[in-house]
Amino acid sequence: MAFAAAASTPSHASDAYPSKPIRIVSPHTAGSTTETFGRMLTTEMSELLGQQIIVDAKGGAAGTTGAREVALSKPDGYTGLMNASIQVMYTGMFKSLSFDPIKDFTPVGVFGFAPMVVLVNSESKISSFGDMINRARANPGKLSFASGGLGSLPHLVGELVNLSTSTKMSHVPYNGTGQALTDVAGGHVDVLYASVASALPLVKSGKVRALAVTSARRIDLLPDVPTVAESGIPGFDVTSWYAMWVPKNTPRDIVAKLNKAMRDASNQPAVQQRMKSNGVIASKLTADEFAKFTASENAKWLDVMRRANVEPN
Repeated sequence: MAFAAAASTPSHASDAYPSKPIRIVSPHTAGSTTETFGRMLTTEMSELLGQQIIVDAKGGAAGTTGAREVALSKPDGYTGLMNASIQVMYTGMFKSLSFDPIKDFTPVGVFGFAPMVVLVNSESKISSFGDMINRARANPGKLSFASGGLGSLPHLVGELVNLSTSTKMSHVPYNGTGQALTDVAGGHVDVLYASVASALPLVKSGKVRALAVTSARRIDLLPDVPTVAESGIPGFDVTSWYAMWVPKNTPRDIVAKLNKAMRDASNQPAVQQRMKSNGVIASKLTADEFAKFTASENAKWLDVMRRANVEPN
């Protein structure tokens, strides 16, 4: 009878999960914006899950080196990927990949959403976002804009601005936001699209000047900076996002447990304060909701890449 009762009780993969540390690969250089966003939650997630979360920086090939490693990992919930929205854009960036960035992963949840900011050197003659557009129209291809990487969301925001205003600013891709910020602050590139979190220290120090934010509404950290929508592109509303994936076929209950830890961590006062100070908005998306969101983002931005003639390498 005891055996029969035990046999009739369904076993769940998450009952004993996690029983050892969880490794999350950040597929960019150590200290990247992606890693910064992930670390806003990982300490509290570790406490909620009862196991250490180890963040492992594995940079290379626009993040595809680390992403491939996770795609080929055992789907047991002990190896995950923290990446920016570039994850859903890889198919438009590369002609061939040794993994499928959509089909080889199961979406878990979002570490946070963050508006982006349009920046120029503090001594730039560009006085406003509207002035930037006017200068770009008058001098096609002469103005340049930087981003932290080809195919990254900041890059595609710049392309979307070009498409929305019938202008042509030349894109200058960097391997990470840090060097891009340095070169824009030094006047080597005209404009930069970057997350508020990464740009805020240089804005506050006066080394760069903010022209506009990409969200629908102004943000508390930069209350005097208008939105792109206010500045010439009505309805413009884009935020960057940083998220977690696990290999495909990871048990659904493990995915749900990780997602719950992310959302519960986001509700803790210390995390909320951390996010607020960096201009980050917490996510309430379940794993299923996030999966639908990634599909819509994939379709939206691949269409922008096609219209902007962004050729895959």
